[in-house]
Amino acid sequence: MPPLMRILAGKWRPADAFAAVKYRDYWYWIDDRDFRSKGVFTFLMIILTLSEEGEKVQPPVVTIQGN
Repeated sequence: MPPLMRILAGKWRPADAFAAVKYRDYWYWIDDRDFRSKGVFTFLMIILTLSEEGEKVQPPVVTIQGN
């Protein structure tokens, strides 16, 4: 079974990212052409938004685990 989401990493800011974040001198991103990863990420963000109640809280921190 393929992974649900593919996260890429590198030292330089990606030019073609759907979503990207810099953490400890590395960039982590989802490629804009990776429709499966974009869909899973968007679905998770929608579920988290729908589950919010009351006052706004900080969104969860995404953890990336390598092989």
